[in-house]
Amino acid sequence: MINHHTLIRPPHVNCRGFSLVELMVALVITLILLAGIGQIFLSSKKSFTIQDTLARIQENGRFAMETLAQDLRRAGYWGGNAEIEKIFDNTPAGASNGNQVADEDGSCTDNNFARMLTHKVFGKDDDRTGYDCLPSSTHVGDILTVRYAAPWLVGGATTQVFEDNMIYMRSSLFRGALFLGKDEGSNPVQDTMRTAELVARAYFIHPSQNSDANKCPGSDSVPSLYRLTLDRSSGGLTSEEVAYGVENLQVQYGLDTDATADNSVDQYVDAMAPTDTRWDQVIAVRLWLLVRAECPETGFTNTNTYAMGNQNFTPTDINPNDAYRRQLYTSTVMLRNR
Repeated sequence: MINHHTLIRPPHVNCRGFSLVELMVALVITLILLAGIGQIFLSSKKSFTIQDTLARIQENGRFAMETLAQDLRRAGYWGGNAEIEKIFDNTPAGASNGNQVADEDGSCTDNNFARMLTHKVFGKDDDRTGYDCLPSSTHVGDILTVRYAAPWLVGGATTQVFEDNMIYMRSSLFRGALFLGKDEGSNPVQDTMRTAELVARAYFIHPSQNSDANKCPGSDSVPSLYRLTLDRSSGGLTSEEVAYGVENLQVQYGLDTDATADNSVDQYVDAMAPTDTRWDQVIAVRLWLLVRAECPETGFTNTNTYAMGNQNFTPTDINPNDAYRRQLYTSTVMLRNR
């Protein structure tokens, strides 16, 4: 027979939970651990953000510099033709053969901008006067213009496709001609082997059209490197964005001024007047590109001074609380076609 009294155990008089003091101590320890973990997380997140920002700056800066350098190396290449004077129709409207720079103004309405072959390289020093197609901007920077015959040929081996309003160069060793695609059949040089587009580009700084206004609330507009180029449909000029985040472009030109023309730079100068004959003596171009982060960084103030050509730029001179990281890139490019 089961004795039910043996199944009932008396309550343990020593059983008890946490006291209020013990609970508070445990909570304090937990909060300290959570604060440490949170601090580690925030530090890691900030470090990741900084590294990501620097990586983007580096990527944009390298791409922009390589794009400029590639165009400069091609400047003055006319498809094997060494004498500009023997290229037909290379003089802009309103200019004589002795003064091809009469229209060095970036007019939006015609292709004279591309025809100024005597200026394979040209520039303006922090000045946009005369370049009508450039959109107005508060961003400073030089203008750098390059011109050359494209290294890629028109069409394939047997078929050539010409766009009506694009300008082309057909050339051999001792003569050549410029013509619009729609006039290809009547251009005066038909017995040559090489036909390519004529490339003319003017690089400048302008606020980006692709920045996300919601990504960095309260931030300034992001600057970019743009270029003025021939519009394939209209034959006029159009602007296109090249590299994001480029805040300033500065350019100096290396001149070979001695009589022997030994292909050695004797001096570097800022952009000269359009009619200055020393443009023919440019054999190298020195570039400075200042690339800026897209978003300001909390707790950071950029007090650096960036030396670029004929100017020094200190961000805090404009905004004492400037919080954008920047990287300065420099390069010197020798021109291959003199």
